Amino acid sequence: MTTRIGILLAVLSLASGRALGADSKTPDARLAHAVGDVTIESKEGGRLGKTGSTLANGNTVTTAAGALAVIEMPDGSRLKLRESSRVAVTWPGPKNGDLAEAFLSYGSIFAKVTKRLAGQKFNVRTPNAVAAVRGTEFFTAYGRAKGKKRDLWVCVNEGSIELSTTKSKRQLVVPAGKGVLIKSGVDLTEPQAFDWTKTLNWNMEAEKGELEDKTNLDAAYSDLLDQDYR
Repeated sequence: MTTRIGILLAVLSLASGRALGADSKTPDARLAHAVGDVTIESKEGGRLGKTGSTLANGNTVTTAAGALAVIEMPDGSRLKLRESSRVAVTWPGPKNGDLAEAFLSYGSIFAKVTKRLAGQKFNVRTPNAVAAVRGTEFFTAYGRAKGKKRDLWVCVNEGSIELSTTKSKRQLVVPAGKGVLIKSGVDLTEPQAFDWTKTLNWNMEAEKGELEDKTNLDAAYSDLLDQDYR
């Protein structure tokens, strides 16, 4: 009888430990969709990313030419990487507090961020700018060379973002339907509507249709430069 009780207690203890471990562990992100050459990088090295692959906190995802990836964060927020893009993702946990962040090294991404609770933050960051979000949908493209500096543009589909650069204390709110060009990653222009953004494919769920965005960013960039931003 004593032996049976001991075995029962051991089983209950193990089950309880598993439950506590599951509750205390920060959930992983995942690749909700991946097409083409997608790479997941960590401190241990790189691996091929496929639909359903998990991402640990701090991993970097890179898409090659012709590739596409949709990242689903633990809170349900999504990031869609166009081809030739690179982004590192972090989310709330012991090391990051209440901050979730996508760091875009180059390329372009769509972000659909779930509504934030009080104290929670979600930033999309580039080497010289930060877009602070409380729940919205927007597009960011970074990497157009201008001398040794790079241009950045952001346009908002739903909600609004608060945009700032690392070299300026100015913070600019960009509402839905408008975009901003940050010339050389420094100078913030005033928000305005751009015709080329109407062709952007905001869909991030494969079951709802085509995911690839075929917007010609070269033509879009020419449209930006043709306008007066003084």
